[in-house]
Amino acid sequence: MRPDLLVKPSSLAGLWKALPSLPRDRRYLAGGTDLMIAAGHGHAGDCWIDISGLKELKAFRETSSSVFIGAGLTIAELAEMTAVKKWLPALALCAPHYASPSLRNMATIGGNAANGSPCADGVCALLSEKAEIVLGLKGAKRKMPLHSFFLAPKRTALKKDELILGFEVPKWRHVSAYEKLGPRSYFGISKVTVCVSAELSAGLVKEAVIACASVAPVPLLARKAAEFLYGRRLDEGTISEAAALAQSETSPITDTRSEAAYRKAMVRVLAVRALSKLPA
Repeated sequence: MRPDLLVKPSSLAGLWKALPSLPRDRRYLAGGTDLMIAAGHGHAGDCWIDISGLKELKAFRETSSSVFIGAGLTIAELAEMTAVKKWLPALALCAPHYASPSLRNMATIGGNAANGSPCADGVCALLSEKAEIVLGLKGAKRKMPLHSFFLAPKRTALKKDELILGFEVPKWRHVSAYEKLGPRSYFGISKVTVCVSAELSAGLVKEAVIACASVAPVPLLARKAAEFLYGRRLDEGTISEAAALAQSETSPITDTRSEAAYRKAMVRVLAVRALSKLPA
């Protein structure tokens, strides 16, 4: 099923101006990797608005304290950026595990969030980087912590016609580890993902963020596990206890990809693997 109308604005200003004349049942097309699947299930809408060419959504900016990545940047584009490798190591580690090379050249980081999926790979990485999401509607902007953006499976805080403009990520000196369990090593949707980012000082954890995907109704921050790590050395005992805490914070479901009990067990396994990869 395809829409009756396809519109491609040349700018955000042009988009906002055109909205009153467009069918109310409309969808936004960036990479299209999720929208095409929805269309195949009969959820195309009457109108598609192609925002893939909007320069405003391709922005990339660095300041002394943060990095801004535009929602329209593809996973492949982000993976090659020097600043991403330096300041967003979790996102850089995530990229090779994101679907397939062809999809990485199409899928946008904004679309990964807008889809509202609990198993979003890029979102999991950005959560561990302490990202905020920047939203825009008719010239007005608002910003919120990325974890607050997700309300339920496939439900987000986006208002009607509001777009994700991008993500603002603070610059902090941290190391990351990314562990994903899928039906195969690459090219698969996550059964369980655990991503850890941590700032270490003299061998002790100064700050840690643990994000999980596919194990809760929304992408999850394992706050108890992260708080437990503060001020501790990443030895075997600490890692084991933190992993157990992360496991206790999850509430996975059984679906066609995996069973809930298996997912819950694997949270602990992947958390141990991720934490063990950080410098001791």
